[in-house]
Amino acid sequence: MTENQFLQELETALKRLPKEEQNDILQDIREYFANGQADGKTDSEIAAELGSPQEIADELIESFDFNQGDISAAANELTEDKFDQVDIQIDNGMLTIAPSEDGKMHADITDKSYRQQLNVDILNRTLVITLKEEPRKWGIFSFTGSMKSPKLDVRLPKKLYDKIQIDSDHGTITGERLDSRQLSIETDNGRIELAQMTADQATVKSDNGDIELAQIRAKKLKVGTDNGQLQLRNIQTDELQASTDNGAIDLRDIEGNVRAKTDNGRIRLSTVDLDRTISLETDNGAISVETQAQPKNATIRANVDWGTVSVFGVKNRHSVFGSGENAVDLQSDNGSIKVELV
Repeated sequence: MTENQFLQELETALKRLPKEEQNDILQDIREYFANGQADGKTDSEIAAELGSPQEIADELIESFDFNQGDISAAANELTEDKFDQVDIQIDNGMLTIAPSEDGKMHADITDKSYRQQLNVDILNRTLVITLKEEPRKWGIFSFTGSMKSPKLDVRLPKKLYDKIQIDSDHGTITGERLDSRQLSIETDNGRIELAQMTADQATVKSDNGDIELAQIRAKKLKVGTDNGQLQLRNIQTDELQASTDNGAIDLRDIEGNVRAKTDNGRIRLSTVDLDRTISLETDNGAISVETQAQPKNATIRANVDWGTVSVFGVKNRHSVFGSGENAVDLQSDNGSIKVELV
């Protein structure tokens, strides 16, 4: 059987599926034929590996959820009294999460391939939403990944949740205007953008990607990325920990104690005052601190191995203001340190 014959038979057998699903499947088969041909295989050998086009179609049609468009309709029954926690797990996709306008939960997805399955359920008063890749195997051939990155839009009833947890293997996470006692948002690979969120304890982490936070209120806020920049604006917290292995840290309008560290990148802090515990450390990069008033009760220690120091225009590595009770520690192995009024 030639490639064209195989594709024609498969396309005919897939007629029950939506056209977009058919196109995704046929494209996967074309890629498999192309890879096999590059390895020196004949079309007949490749077709034998795949198996019968009819059997492939039967398996796909049997597993296809023809009611997947009804997820949002069923979700309309999920009001705020049905769940207190939220758990979202994504293999690959872009997530947007925000409050709903009608007090009900909605989960809408676009650009999904036939190998990506969206499930919504309630388990022990926890709303569980999963978007998973399901590998397909025909003969000795497996489809294990998807080139598509679906867009998942989740809308939650407006309330104070006990916990909101989001875990993503790959994809951007965007959230706004949510309140939770515990907030945990992590992605292995992707950017995270959050705004107007409140929590008692919040953890935001990306293994590879920038993190941008604005208008966040939390008693404890921990933000980190292995590779990417951190940009935090208008943060009200008792304790902020911000870290990146490789990337700049930009902190503006920050209230509360601050601890920020990067192995490679500059650190900038813009704030109203310095009368609190502050620790800024970089192995390679400059440190810039802008404040609206000189401290009244703080000790500023500025240590550099290679670079200049300027504390309010004075080349002083140890400056005491008032009783000096609040420690402001600034350290750069390779880079200048500057503290100035703005």
